Amino acid sequence: MTDNIEKTQQTGLNPTSDESIVADLIKNLPSQEELVIELPSRGKFYSLGDSSHPITLRPMTFEDEKSMASTQNANIDVINLLLSRCLTNININELLVIDKLFVIMKLREISYGHEYKVKINCPQCRKENNVTIDLGKLNIRMMEEDSSNPVVVTLPVLGKEAKIRLPRVIDEKYLNTLDGTASNIWRFVEEIDGHTKKTIIAAVLKKLPIKDMHVILGILNGEDYGVDPEVRFACSYCSHHEAMTLPINTDFFTSN
Repeated sequence: MTDNIEKTQQTGLNPTSDESIVADLIKNLPSQEELVIELPSRGKFYSLGDSSHPITLRPMTFEDEKSMASTQNANIDVINLLLSRCLTNININELLVIDKLFVIMKLREISYGHEYKVKINCPQCRKENNVTIDLGKLNIRMMEEDSSNPVVVTLPVLGKEAKIRLPRVIDEKYLNTLDGTASNIWRFVEEIDGHTKKTIIAAVLKKLPIKDMHVILGILNGEDYGVDPEVRFACSYCSHHEAMTLPINTDFFTSN
C-alpha cells in the first residue's frame, strides 16, 4: 500500500488503473527500444564500455530535440551531443568518422522513417525542387574482416608503404576545412617506410606528389568504407541531372 501511494505521488498516476489506461493508449506507438547496429567498421577498433554487450542506438525523443535546441547557440557540436545521448556502449569521441555518418543516417531513419524530404535548388535553373530520399537505400560499404587501423597502403608514386590512422570524432577539429586538413595530415600518418618520427613524416608529406596525397586524403575522407552520401538529383523543371552529396545539418533531425 505504501509503495502504491509513493508511486502515485511521484507520477500522478494510480498504479492499479491509470497506468493500464496509459499503456493501452500508447500500445501502438513505434518501439523506443534500443537497436543493435552493425557499423561499417564492424566495431573492430573499439574498446566498448561493456565488452559483453553490443553497440546500440535508440530513436530520438522530444527531450533530445529540446536538448539540441537549447545548445544551438552554445559552443557545442549539436549533432555529436545528440549521438552521445542516443548511442550506447561507446564513447562518442572514439567513434570513427566513417561510422559516425552511418549512425547519423540510421538515427534519422529509426526516428522519423526511411523517407527524408528536402528542398534542393537546381544548380542549372535555380528552381526549388521537393526531393524525397530513401535513407534505407543508401549504399553502405562494410570493412573487410581483415581490415586494419592504421590502414596500410603503398603510395603509388613514392613507392613506399605508409600507415594511415582512420580519423575519429575527436579528430574532426583537424578536418573541418580544406586548409585545416592539409595542415594536419601528419597527425594521421603514423609511418612511412618504417619511419615514425613526425618531423620526418611532415617533411615527406610536403614533397609528396598530388597522386600520393590523394590516396591519403581518400582514406581520411572514408572513400572506401561507410555510407555513400551521394544521391542522384533530377530537376523536375529543366530535367538537369547531377550527383549531389546529401545535405546534413541540424535540420536533418527534424520531421520536415
